Amino acid sequence: MKKLLQAYREYRAAVAKNKPYKIIRYTLLLIAAAFVLLLVYPQVLFAHEVRYKNFTVYSRQPLDHSIYPVLDKVEAQLSASPINDTNLHPKIFLTNSQRLYSLLSLYIGWNSFGKAYPLLPASNVFINEADVSRDLVFRKAATGSQRSLSGVISHEITHLLIRNKFGYVKNITTPSWKKEGYAEYVAGGSTLDYESGVKLWKASPNDGTGYQYFKYHLLVKYLIEQEKLPVDALFNRDDLDQTQLEQKVFSTL
Repeated sequence: MKKLLQAYREYRAAVAKNKPYKIIRYTLLLIAAAFVLLLVYPQVLFAHEVRYKNFTVYSRQPLDHSIYPVLDKVEAQLSASPINDTNLHPKIFLTNSQRLYSLLSLYIGWNSFGKAYPLLPASNVFINEADVSRDLVFRKAATGSQRSLSGVISHEITHLLIRNKFGYVKNITTPSWKKEGYAEYVAGGSTLDYESGVKLWKASPNDGTGYQYFKYHLLVKYLIEQEKLPVDALFNRDDLDQTQLEQKVFSTL
């Protein structure tokens, strides 16, 4: 009996000592859960809403009709993809704030143009600072600091389409060159124009820094347009060797 009592006292002492740790742990878990909830339902941060065709656009300032031509371009780009799904109703959030965008992109992609979260059960796309009337979106970067807003929206929605078509697990396991390359293909190109991208690739063929997405785009473009590879095969075939494909495409530059 004494041993049991002693064990109980030791247990209570251990629990008492761990209370601060437990409080911190549960607090962090609650913050994380609240943040995920915010990523899924960020509408509370945006005062204005515009519905157009299959899209809903949220903003912190009123939007005029200049958003419609942008969304028309997005619709045209997505419609050209065989995996387009009109049952997907994208929600586009124009942050127009580097600080807010950094928060909603987890500070990892703070200097990107846009961000979607295919791992979450949502169809949200977050956009960095943008000029809707000129169809442009911006990021803080020494080079490649702007890109078409319609292209960025199409790119990010394509990630959601890939998830919906091939599933959450396949979306996780698929190599980045396929996912990013196809998203760029649907968007009509990358941040770099063809001449600039080729120049960077030729100057540093073994290091994709600064032109990685451009290269991914060309790899996917080559498979679809030259080798006539169906999009389903692009994502379902595991025998597509990236290194060999890069060598093949590089020889055509």
